Amino acid sequence: MNIKIKTAIPEDWQIIQKLNNQVFISDKAHDEDLDMNWPFSKEGINYYKSVAKGKKAKCFIAYLDSEPVGYIVLSEKDFGYRKSKYVEINNMGVDPRYRSQGIGHLLIGEGVKWTKTKKATKLFVSAYWQNE
Repeated sequence: MNIKIKTAIPEDWQIIQKLNNQVFISDKAHDEDLDMNWPFSKEGINYYKSVAKGKKAKCFIAYLDSEPVGYIVLSEKDFGYRKSKYVEINNMGVDPRYRSQGIGHLLIGEGVKWTKTKKATKLFVSAYWQNE
């Protein structure tokens, strides 16, 4: 399997939208409060465009050959009351057809490298308690 991880560029916003929508579909079983229309809403589209531009977040996309199969979005967090510098994994997903093949691991690894370039010492994520 030939996986390449690339930094998202502004033209990639629809790739991020598609991959994030797959996360919404998977998470629906654990979160009845999810707005399943959000990925295609004006707010959702603005979010994907902002992420792809790298304004307030960093996005990496995993490609199998030329097919996008996963992504991760990270952002710096300032808690103010904490001494350490933090980065949060805002969201992440792998196409269901390619899960359990190490792609998520590669995306996390890229996120860790980016976290270190930001001089952050903490990387965290919020998750559904029902995630396995």
